[in-house]
Amino acid sequence: MTSNVTRLYQAVLRDPTPPISIRLRRSFSDWVVPKGFPPPSAAVVKDEAEAGEARLVMERRGDCGRYTLDEPYGQGRLRTRVTYAESTPNMTGWVVVTVEQHGGPDPAARREPDRTGRRSARQRGKQGAEQQPEPAMVKAPGFLPAYLDTARISDGAVQVEGAAVLLTEDDVQRFVSVMTEPRRRVPILVVSADPRDPEVARERADHLADGVAGAGLVVRLADLRAQDRFNEAMGPELGVFGGAIRTYFAPFDPAGEHYPRRHPPMGDAAIRGRGAAALDRIVDGVIGETAHRKVPDDVRRTLDVVHRVLAGRAELGEIADAAAPRPSKVDFAREEMRRRMMAMTRRPAVPKAETVAPAKIAAEATVEATVEATVETTVEATVEATVEATRTTVETAQSVADMVVKELRGELETALGLATSSQVAGDSGQVLREIRVLGAHLSGLRDLVAERRGDGPAGETERSLRDEHRLLNEEYAEAVTSARKLAERVRWLERRLAEAGEPVYGMTEDDPVFEPGGLAEVLAEARESLRHIGVGDTDGAAARLDLEHHIQCRTWAAKAWDALRALDDFAGARSSGRFAGGFYDWCAGDSPGRRTIPTGMLSMRESKSVVTRAKFSAPRRFAVPPEVHPSGQILMESHIKLRSVGYPAPRMYFHDDSAGTTGRIWIGYLGEHLPNTRTN
Repeated sequence: MTSNVTRLYQAVLRDPTPPISIRLRRSFSDWVVPKGFPPPSAAVVKDEAEAGEARLVMERRGDCGRYTLDEPYGQGRLRTRVTYAESTPNMTGWVVVTVEQHGGPDPAARREPDRTGRRSARQRGKQGAEQQPEPAMVKAPGFLPAYLDTARISDGAVQVEGAAVLLTEDDVQRFVSVMTEPRRRVPILVVSADPRDPEVARERADHLADGVAGAGLVVRLADLRAQDRFNEAMGPELGVFGGAIRTYFAPFDPAGEHYPRRHPPMGDAAIRGRGAAALDRIVDGVIGETAHRKVPDDVRRTLDVVHRVLAGRAELGEIADAAAPRPSKVDFAREEMRRRMMAMTRRPAVPKAETVAPAKIAAEATVEATVEATVETTVEATVEATVEATRTTVETAQSVADMVVKELRGELETALGLATSSQVAGDSGQVLREIRVLGAHLSGLRDLVAERRGDGPAGETERSLRDEHRLLNEEYAEAVTSARKLAERVRWLERRLAEAGEPVYGMTEDDPVFEPGGLAEVLAEARESLRHIGVGDTDGAAARLDLEHHIQCRTWAAKAWDALRALDDFAGARSSGRFAGGFYDWCAGDSPGRRTIPTGMLSMRESKSVVTRAKFSAPRRFAVPPEVHPSGQILMESHIKLRSVGYPAPRMYFHDDSAGTTGRIWIGYLGEHLPNTRTN
């Protein structure tokens, strides 16, 4: 026997409903009494009891407490510990549940599951050599299902349930947002419908829910309609069907998942062949994944204090002190940017009659100065107005600062470069384009600032923005990696074709390379260089995406630019009589030399429910020249999906007049997903 201690289970639960102690004590007592312990007394602060070789200690002090159960487990001991603290002004109440093995055979040799619950060959061999009996697999402590049903208890912004959740067709869209919640920590197990025996799916879901209670969420698809709707949202490689069970780990985004096997499925045949052992393997994988997860900072700080309070080495008031938020570190990048901005700004005198100006007025004045002034005056006015709005408007200071530093950094660097460059005058076209893009972004910034003044508490907004920014960084990093690999592959193929004397379809040495930094830049470039494309008044909607999703929009901008170039090539061929089909036929054909996009990005028609209902069709009517339609407007159904699922899902709507009087494709809208029967 060794003296090692191994964590086998962990759950970190947020419980905002006071008092936690009464509900938790009742659930825990109902679990331990059948084990032979006397009913615990609520009148004493520390209750100790023994039942055979098992020992129970339940202690409390003020708004915190701890329950510890020691039981025999194979050749060692199994310790279940439950620690809780009630809510404080700066912290939501929490319950931490751990199960640890003390002593006994080496747990690593007995079980070290991966995400599918499998043990390695080395571990199986070591286990066989030792010939030691393996105790029953550890599952969630039996009191948890009853406790989870007493209130709305969550982990990582996702409510955890004491039983399996039944998911109907109408619930799928809401549930997908739960799966993609950036703060989600718990794995989600989805049990698909079994048309041959619906009762089997229910029994499997109940077995899993008991096993992973507190550490995971189990969902059962109600029928085939719910299953089809769910799989449509997941995409072709992330669905589950035919009685199978799939585990979806966090973080999760079906639109950006590059390794579907990270979310392991188990087929119906394997489950039927092994029965409960197959379900236990799924449970083992989930518990093994979550047992060593990092505890949130506020819980970690207060958990240490709770242990000291129960040991008599700290006072109750220290729990609230530990829960207080720590001061944030100085953002040196922001300070450096502010210093550079102020160093290049000549602060104009402010009239005495003026008081603190709202952010909206400051931003509008900035846009007007940008359009009308010279380059140097434009940059100075832009910087000054942004800094002044940040300084004087108390209600929006944090939102403006975060937006400027994190999401407009590229534009500010461009503005500073234009102000200091000695060669600006030699390229007035580029300067004017930069000014238009910057003006569009500042206009969108003004709208965002005005909206965020009405948001909830500043702390909640800041946390949401930080989480969103982190996920966008991760998605952008994956996109950059994929793009580099593809670019290297294209260059290699072009070299091979050139060496073989074959024609190379793609860029030549003289082709200019345009790498868009945002959707607003794409529209500006399209107006200048794509002669078969007409762009309507959609700069505001595009700039809004640039500002709200600055990193993610770089990927969308690249897709939009590829789509616009494909539309331009198609319109040129069709207007000249070299091609007779539609844009879908153009992309679906296999002709070398064409610029195309995947047909999966195309949707040439809207649904009947969207076209026939005014509240959905009206937002899809966009301006066109009178020679295209006498009314000056037309319903545009054809659109390109820059992101198929998830939020946001940008769309680019267009009207094909390549065979008409103008011979052009007209872009009516580039922005967020327009309302339809699912979003409204």
